[in-house]
Amino acid sequence: MEAIDESAREFARLLNAQADVCRSILEKSKLQQKLVEEAKEDELLSLLNDKQRLMNKNQNLAVQATPHRQRWEAGGREQASPEAHAAVEQAYNDLRGILDAIIKLEDASRAMLEEQKGKVSGEISRIQRGKAMNKAYGGGNFMPPTTPRYSDKKG
Repeated sequence: MEAIDESAREFARLLNAQADVCRSILEKSKLQQKLVEEAKEDELLSLLNDKQRLMNKNQNLAVQATPHRQRWEAGGREQASPEAHAAVEQAYNDLRGILDAIIKLEDASRAMLEEQKGKVSGEISRIQRGKAMNKAYGGGNFMPPTTPRYSDKKG
């Protein structure tokens, strides 16, 4: 049982480390939404780079947790002491809550970007239609006649 508890404690530690990284990702996601709203592209690119670095760190922690997770799921859950069981469950629930918040923010950011994309696409279409109409009706090539077409006979 000691080996199970030791693995469970390490699993809980890794889950808590993932939760810490995910809290940082959540903060970056909040800032990302603000930068999208304000159309600050350069800052947004830098932020996305930081987020990717954090996501890579989170992935590495998940890989480290894999053997402990497998042991936990293969019966360690039932064999662990109540304290070890509670630590893993608490860490897992914390991580799950943070991940849910990240997903919600990312979905909102994605929707906002799609809306902005639609607006820009609409503007481009209007500009293209305007150019086509301008060209169809003579565009910038219209020149008034050089001789008068109408004359005033009354004099």
